[in-house]
Amino acid sequence: MKQFRLAICDDETFFIEDIRQYLKAYESESGYEIITTAYSSGSDLINAIKSGEPEYDFYFLDVEMPEMKGTDVAKHIRRFCPQAVICFITSFEEYAYEAYQSQALGYLKKPVSYVDLKHMMNRCTLQVQYLKDAKEAQQQYLEVKTGRGSKVIRIDDILYIEKRRNQCVFHLEDGEFVCYNTLSNIYKQLDKTIFFYVHQGYIVSFPQVREVKSNVVCLGKDREIPLSRKYQPKIHNMYMEKIRALCQEHSI
Repeated sequence: MKQFRLAICDDETFFIEDIRQYLKAYESESGYEIITTAYSSGSDLINAIKSGEPEYDFYFLDVEMPEMKGTDVAKHIRRFCPQAVICFITSFEEYAYEAYQSQALGYLKKPVSYVDLKHMMNRCTLQVQYLKDAKEAQQQYLEVKTGRGSKVIRIDDILYIEKRRNQCVFHLEDGEFVCYNTLSNIYKQLDKTIFFYVHQGYIVSFPQVREVKSNVVCLGKDREIPLSRKYQPKIHNMYMEKIRALCQEHSI
């Protein structure tokens, strides 16, 4: 079951309850789980976001709130969540233009009907899923500068990355190529749960590691990468954890 997080910001409690009742019907019809959190003012929502609460998938913001207009709340949200999916709720269609200026996905006019809410929820969930798919696809590839422009490579194809003077060499299963960048800058673009320094001049894709010795990391096919004393304890412990996990899987 797909799960989505929705933040509703409206100063009218009865309206929030109406929306929640509609969402229960939408959950039954769509098969999605909608986790809803309500806020009675824009400042409450903004403070929650600043405090590091889980990022919401989409936001329903009332435009006409006494303390802060929904369009102003949206500007604050975009500072923390640039790609946030926002829908405005308004009693007046004259706010529609202002809503679209805020890059909102759309708006619902009060009183909201279930049909209109269902249509908007379908749009919101599709947009959120599109953004998630795009992000996942982007994480699977890395674009790096080469002598003739740039090259896009699959993350899974990287065995290790080597520093050579002011260049980096990407070692792949089917060859290698030179990148005109520093190793530290490349590391900033990588997934820190997959890639690790094993030496000041080498970064290794940990899933490719086949053995960890006292001063080298073995990647198979006689590939040995220098392992410095600084990184040896961490890499060795990670490798042993990997071995223990594999042993437990086979014993089940």
